[in-house]
Amino acid sequence: MLGFLLAFGTAISEALKDITSKHNLHHIDEYTAAFSMHLVQSLLLIPVVFYFGFESISTRYLWALLGCSLLQLMVILLYFKAIKRSEISVTLPLITLTPLFMLITSPIMVGEFPNALGLIGILLIVVGTYISNLSEDPKKVFAPFVSLLKNQGARYMFGVAFIWSITANLDKIGVEETSPVFWAFTKDFTILMYLVPILLWKSKKPWLQIRNRKGPLFMVGFFRTTSVLAHMFALQLILVSYVVTIKRSSAVFIILYAFFFLNEKKNFRNRIIGISIILTGLFIIAIS
Repeated sequence: MLGFLLAFGTAISEALKDITSKHNLHHIDEYTAAFSMHLVQSLLLIPVVFYFGFESISTRYLWALLGCSLLQLMVILLYFKAIKRSEISVTLPLITLTPLFMLITSPIMVGEFPNALGLIGILLIVVGTYISNLSEDPKKVFAPFVSLLKNQGARYMFGVAFIWSITANLDKIGVEETSPVFWAFTKDFTILMYLVPILLWKSKKPWLQIRNRKGPLFMVGFFRTTSVLAHMFALQLILVSYVVTIKRSSAVFIILYAFFFLNEKKNFRNRIIGISIILTGLFIIAIS
């Protein structure tokens, strides 16, 4: 039950991070946003790492760190390209494929596969999240999949979903080899170092952007930190496929926020149906 609660906490933190990021991206570029988020997270985790202590480093850990950090950097770039080149309504539902991909990658990489109830819960959350992001036009039910044939942004997001199914398992390996805190810090600090030359190359006056938005940017980094810590600790307690599937249910909180605070009433029927299916899936995973 604790693992489930931690994974649920990850979903809440992810939603808060995404909501605050959405507001920030009206004022800064995506490279500055990514860099500042990892900077704040690294700074917040330094005292936590010192408190819990440093871990011994194994060869398996180093390979996991190299692979996960490079893939996560690739995800950041692909994700922003997808959003820039395509409608969000077409690309975002494809992210829900990550837990399905993990039914293949997790058994291979970490030897995990959910039981029958857990499998039903995963499928329900995937279907519910997909439905909640769809248009009410029945002709557009398969629009995200059809777009894979002709939409470059959709293909980028499909790649993001697949890469996440790999990095989630590498997170599991990193946590097993060290600890949740140490792995979270070293992985994101490594990504931060990758982002420095990219920021200097792609962004215009990044330090001015950060100074002008330092308060909101700190909140994004804070929510990212709580999300990562809850995620890593949850990996020690329940299957990685459960953690990631519950994490993707952050869409529920984003939808509710948009409805109550942004007055986004469009596709409300689909969203209510999707949320109901997601909550059913969460309950089944909790009792499995």
